[in-house]
Amino acid sequence: MPSDIRKDLEKRAQEAILKNIVENYKQQRADWNKDPNIIKQLRERYTFHPITATLIGGTLVVSTALGIFGGLLAAIPAAILGIILTPLFIYRGITNEANHAKAVEEMLRPKVQFNPDLIQDRTLRAKVDEALKYWELIENTVSKSSQASMRDRFERTTREVTHWLQAVYDLAARVDKFQLNQVVKQDLQRVPSDIRNLEQKLTREDSPEVKQQLQRTIADKKRQLQTLQSLEDNMEKASYQLDSTISALGTIYSQLLLVGSKDEGGSRVNRLQDEISDQVQRLEDLSEAMDEVYQSA
Repeated sequence: MPSDIRKDLEKRAQEAILKNIVENYKQQRADWNKDPNIIKQLRERYTFHPITATLIGGTLVVSTALGIFGGLLAAIPAAILGIILTPLFIYRGITNEANHAKAVEEMLRPKVQFNPDLIQDRTLRAKVDEALKYWELIENTVSKSSQASMRDRFERTTREVTHWLQAVYDLAARVDKFQLNQVVKQDLQRVPSDIRNLEQKLTREDSPEVKQQLQRTIADKKRQLQTLQSLEDNMEKASYQLDSTISALGTIYSQLLLVGSKDEGGSRVNRLQDEISDQVQRLEDLSEAMDEVYQSA
């Protein structure tokens, strides 16, 4: 895939992920448009907006000019008009729902974490690219649906698939992070040898106090090794899960092509959505498990 086309596709995916984040934000807050942070942001934006500056500056210039050439009474109406219009512009900017929605997007945009170029392992990056390809195919299929009712029915499906794409990226990024961690790699090689050496020392040691300390150290080393091996196992599981989920994406795409207008009750679509949700949950559970083990390691 040419780099410019790939970048455009990544940008589309990032915007779709942002849309999901914004929708979740709104669903979790019934009064999202009254969020103090958003109102503060809008107040600052419209207080220092170029139009606000123009209104204030225009009022001063016009009032001064009228005061010079027409006297004080001629300047008063222009000043009053400026005094009314300026706060009205700021108020409408703060209370406009479209402005709120845009401000929410800007506030949440940093939460979008999707940049396949940051994944250094080529195999993992290729898996994310393949998932991105299926995401594009599914989104295009839905957007080109000839019936509005079908597009509405698929709306949740496209959101879920976008969520799925994010989960694929998150898991691949975690595996990549592990593979780059030289300390963990060295510990996996060193700790088993440390345990063997300590156990040999234990058999030769006569001092009860030293033996007790050696036993504690060996127990600590074994716990460390168990954690490291658990992390290694999770990484292997994650690699297989990525392969499985990409195959599932291909299956979902094929099934989506078979869903037609005869699916009046939406049973096929519902089954697809349930399957997607299940896949997302598996990826997220594995990512969480890896985080827990990684932190303890």
